[in-house]
Amino acid sequence: MSRRSFLRATGTVAALAGVPALAACGAPADVATTRLVVAFPGSGPLGAPDPHRVERPVDRARAAAVADTLLVWDQEMRPAPHLAASVGPDRTGTRWRVRLRPAVAHDGRPITPADVLASLRRVADPDTGATAGPLLRTLDPAASRVVSPTELELVLGAPDFLFPLVLAAPGTGIVRDGRGELPVGTGAFRFLPGSQDALYRHDAHWLGAAPSPAVEFVVDDDEENRYQSLIDGYVAYAHDLFPHSARRIAGRTGTAVLTAPGSVTRFLEPRGGAFADPRLREAVRLGIDRRELVRTVLLDLGDPGDDLFGAGLAFHPAEVPPVVRDLDRARSLVADAGLDGSPVPLVFDPFDPLSHPAAPVVAEQLAAIGLRAEPREPGPPDTGPAPGIAFVKVAAHPVPLHLRAVADAAGVDDTDGPPGPGGARAGLAALVGAAAATPDERVRDDALRRALLLTRENGTVWSSGHETAGISADLTGVRAARPDTGDWARFHRARMG
Repeated sequence: MSRRSFLRATGTVAALAGVPALAACGAPADVATTRLVVAFPGSGPLGAPDPHRVERPVDRARAAAVADTLLVWDQEMRPAPHLAASVGPDRTGTRWRVRLRPAVAHDGRPITPADVLASLRRVADPDTGATAGPLLRTLDPAASRVVSPTELELVLGAPDFLFPLVLAAPGTGIVRDGRGELPVGTGAFRFLPGSQDALYRHDAHWLGAAPSPAVEFVVDDDEENRYQSLIDGYVAYAHDLFPHSARRIAGRTGTAVLTAPGSVTRFLEPRGGAFADPRLREAVRLGIDRRELVRTVLLDLGDPGDDLFGAGLAFHPAEVPPVVRDLDRARSLVADAGLDGSPVPLVFDPFDPLSHPAAPVVAEQLAAIGLRAEPREPGPPDTGPAPGIAFVKVAAHPVPLHLRAVADAAGVDDTDGPPGPGGARAGLAALVGAAAATPDERVRDDALRRALLLTRENGTVWSSGHETAGISADLTGVRAARPDTGDWARFHRARMG
């Protein structure tokens, strides 16, 4: 999308901004405050923001604007209160009492426990295709019930003292009657049919009315266009900028950068074929120069990886010794595996444009240990992962949920490790299960840290990177935050001027 297209998209929706009836609950529009225009990666028309189908960052940002979740993740990825004033378990960890705070929805009526149940039932229904559906697999919607006008009880099929993390996940927004296709939520902004890309202020939001009368979302997969549209003043916020763009903006008059360290873990993931041999996986771990990759690819907007997911997040061990590059040992392992000089596919991550500039650097480092890397695009999604080494970008999210996903991919007591990022060893699933089953917080924390350490041997994390967004220097009230946390891409306090 060209900058001219940004202007055209802005002008099309801006015609609606002057209609007083668009302000929620009949309140007059604030003509003294400018609407926000924000740019995200993506393509195509946005349509109604379904808060239960949130695959892309722009989908999650729009969903958070219209539909509050019961809880939110803080910057360490721990659960914190939001629409729910409190969430607490019984002694077994199978029954959770949720108490709602008073909150008026976009239709002028309070949101109810029945709306919460309907929303979670829709998320848990496999036919919905909800993003967070797998996280609610233990919820028993039939046994869950409304307790009072402000409380409900959620019943699980098994003890899970990690369940609050699920209630804070993107894609679990609460809407009237669970109708996500035309959401009537309690968020700071509301969707009006026919307005498409713009969301309009909900003056009765429980945190107070937003300063801006509307937020308009535009999408463009061309990062240079997002950057230039910010520079030219067409947008006030440009999400997910590349390191070189962030460096260009830094110190520039009229713009600023929001930087959230520890937002992205980038893996080099050995997959199948020859990499079933642990010697070859270890050779890659020892042969990669993580510091050089961070310097040349991320322009130092990140830190060298420690081969564990989630640096800086809760349950990540604070003191993990760095992986020391050992070329002699790596070359010896490659030779012992009988693959000296062999070609190795190096597969780009379709969701990480930075995997392309990283590929030649990685290829040069692999050549130093006797592997001839051949960069290539991934195959069709339905063909499954191809053997080789794959770039994998994983956004920050709670460590326990990451470990569950790794354990699910591995299967119980899989000693070879799964195809998922980081690998796993025997006992991972048992440790994650033990953490979920215990009410003792100290025991739970210890089990989760031990489980994360089990993933280190087979993983090659080359960086813990920053997420950067460019903003106009006139924009206030938007915070640097890790992905999908309670402060991430939130515009309910944003103001121009």
